[in-house]
Amino acid sequence: MPETGTESVNSIVLKNVSKYFPVNGVQALADAGMELRAGEVHALLGENGAGKSTLMHVLAGALEPTAGTILIDGAERRFRSCADALGAGIGMVRQHPVLVPGFALWEDCVLGAEPLRYGILDARKARERTSELSSRWSFDLDVDARTEDLAVSQRQKAAVLALLLRGVRCLVLDEPTAVLAPRETERLFDLLRRLRHDGRTIVLISHKLEETLSIADRVTVIRRGRTVATMGAAEARPDEVAALMFGSVTKLVADPFDSAGSGVPKEKATRYDADHKLRDTILKVRGLEVRARGRPHVRGVDLDVVQGQVAAIAGVRESGLETLELAIAGLLECAEGSVEVNGVRVENRGPRAFREAGAAYASADRTQIATAPELSILDNLSAHVVSRARVGLAGSFGLLDARFLRSWATGIMKDAEVDADPRTSAGSLSGGTLQRLALARELAENPELLVLSEPGWGLDARHRARMRKRVLDLARGGKAVLLFSTDIDELLALADSVAVLRDGTVAARFDLRGGQPGSSFRESIGEAMIGAEAYNEA
Repeated sequence: MPETGTESVNSIVLKNVSKYFPVNGVQALADAGMELRAGEVHALLGENGAGKSTLMHVLAGALEPTAGTILIDGAERRFRSCADALGAGIGMVRQHPVLVPGFALWEDCVLGAEPLRYGILDARKARERTSELSSRWSFDLDVDARTEDLAVSQRQKAAVLALLLRGVRCLVLDEPTAVLAPRETERLFDLLRRLRHDGRTIVLISHKLEETLSIADRVTVIRRGRTVATMGAAEARPDEVAALMFGSVTKLVADPFDSAGSGVPKEKATRYDADHKLRDTILKVRGLEVRARGRPHVRGVDLDVVQGQVAAIAGVRESGLETLELAIAGLLECAEGSVEVNGVRVENRGPRAFREAGAAYASADRTQIATAPELSILDNLSAHVVSRARVGLAGSFGLLDARFLRSWATGIMKDAEVDADPRTSAGSLSGGTLQRLALARELAENPELLVLSEPGWGLDARHRARMRKRVLDLARGGKAVLLFSTDIDELLALADSVAVLRDGTVAARFDLRGGQPGSSFRESIGEAMIGAEAYNEA
């Protein structure tokens, strides 16, 4: 099973590409295009719904264009499937890679390209090749791990590894750093540089402008389905790129930090009053231990979240963030300890008890937990209010008020600024659009406690700023927010306190309401997340 075998790719040109979806009447692309070169990292930027992922799905063979051409080394190609694109050396890692449940990681990686011996899978060779390539590119993956036990970032690495096993020369990465901690992002970028040096083409879809410009060689901006500019990354200024993405830089995003750079956002600086210590504790976690098969072990976690507070849990995803948030939300069993919401014990009683106690939860895993892509938008948005839609006595037999459910869903869609038919499948929406809908759905519950995981993932700058304002307004109104995030900028913009989870335990705590400079907080939190020996606790 050699790593080579696909054809060499020196240049790729997408020309005058259009894509119309007759099911929902959406013109996702209109005369879009870009040129890719071997040995470059090319950033594709645009706001949510601009058409970035659609254009790359055309390139990767997942979608056939309504019009337009793809030229590879000057020859026109037409891909009718992802297999066609893979055969041409082009592969895509989506925001939420879908792996086969029950498979070992190595089995999933070789699926469809299995090495055979006498017509039978050569399992030893397949496993060894997967392990060797993982070590070569420093992926640090357990190739025998079950796919369903992998964290989101590990699934992304596994998807990249599967493409490298097939010798792909052009890799498209859709929001790869969304849930990566700073050190993980550095490692990913180091990998991208080595792949670039190896002569491969990397397309990077991202909303993190400055981060993306630091790694990219060139940038293409797409707006409302059309390509509006291509430029060298070295000459691209973030404000100019933002203007191209949104049509104007005015009223785009206000700087969340004060001019003195204290590290305390203006919105947070005035939120606390003298008696904040007397406010009710909405969430109380004591001695929590979680031992779930295939997940990082969490132990000895104590946590209080009070009214009017945004408390945060930081760390790399593999340190137990996902384990802890799922246990608090009732989706994982706790081995020891307690979880109280509004004074009600909810541990080991499931997500329904968690919600009935006055809490809501928006997971970072948009396609497995936060939403059901195969269901309609209407079903996804009304799932939590079905009991309110029952009609009289007949409601106990399943009769629901369809008008109420549709009104509820359309209200959430309006709030999330999503213009689509509620009957459309949620899986047809972009990742950023799904994120906005999931957040708006949970906010519509007006919960006493809102648990958010990576809320800025996939959001463009305008919607990220809007999300942050909504979260801060919720806390101002006396509610409590628990934020799980690997994004230090997001932590600094939203949180009043940060507990760093490392290797399943709380390794450090920071109070962000003081006067420590933002750069010092950023450095200290980052060092605590990765286990640096020296860091200063606030």
